[in-house]
Amino acid sequence: MTINEAVAVFDLTGSMAHFRKYYTNSSSLTYGFPPRTVLMGVVAAVLGMERDSYYETLDRGRFSVAVKVPGRRLMQTVNYTRTKKEDLGVLRKFGAVPGTQIPLELLLPDEGHPRLCFRVFFSHPDQELLAETAQRLQKGRSHYPLYLGLTECPAMARFHGLFKPPDYQQLPEGTLVGLTSVLNTALLQKLVLNESSAGRIRIFRERAPHSFGEGRRLQPPASLLYTEGEQLTARLRVAAYHFEIDSTGPDTVAFMES
Repeated sequence: MTINEAVAVFDLTGSMAHFRKYYTNSSSLTYGFPPRTVLMGVVAAVLGMERDSYYETLDRGRFSVAVKVPGRRLMQTVNYTRTKKEDLGVLRKFGAVPGTQIPLELLLPDEGHPRLCFRVFFSHPDQELLAETAQRLQKGRSHYPLYLGLTECPAMARFHGLFKPPDYQQLPEGTLVGLTSVLNTALLQKLVLNESSAGRIRIFRERAPHSFGEGRRLQPPASLLYTEGEQLTARLRVAAYHFEIDSTGPDTVAFMES
C-alpha cells in the first residue's frame, strides 16, 4: 500500500493511560500504545462524530502511531459500582448498591519523563475530512475532550502539521528501514537484528483490535510489534514513510493497514 495524499501528524500526551486489552476480564490490562480503534475514536472526538457513527468512515483512513516516551505499569485496584437496571432507582436517590473491586493496570511515563507521548500519523482519502481534522487540531478545538483510553486519563493534542507528498519521503517496499512506529506483522518481510542491537533493544508483541464491524462487533485483531523510543530495523512488504518533524528526531513509519 502506498499513499499519495496529505498526512496529519500530532502528539497525544497525558499523565497516564489505559488502553484495555480486549481479551482480559477479571483484570483490566493495558496496551503500551493506543490501538487503531482508539486512534479512530480520537479523530472522531476531534471532528465531533457520535459514538458508533464513524466506524465505516474512519476505517477508510490510514493510521500509524509511534511511542515517543517509554512507559511503566502500575496495578491499582478500583471500585466499580454496579449499574444494572434494577439499581438505577437506588442510584438516583444516592443510595448504595453492590460494587466490585477490579485490578486496573495503568500506563505511566517512565522515570525522567513528565508525560506519556504518542505520535499519531493520520491520512484519509476524503481530503475535506482530513483538512478539517488538521484545522481543529491546529486551533486546539477538539469537538469532544480527548483522553488516553479512559475518561479519567485526559489527553492533550499537539499538532505538528499537515504534511503533503513533497514534505515527506516515501521508501519503497523491501527497503531496509529503521521504524519508530508500531508495525503490523502482516506487513513484515524480514526483521533485522544485528549483534549490537540484539542485546539492547526491547521489542514487544501484542494482539490488538484493528477495526469494528456492524453493531460495534470487533473484527479479527492484528498482531503488532513495537518498541519504546527505539528503532525497529526491518524490511517491509509495503512502503514506509520518513518524516522530519522537530528536535525529537526523524520518524520512519508504516501505516497499520495491509
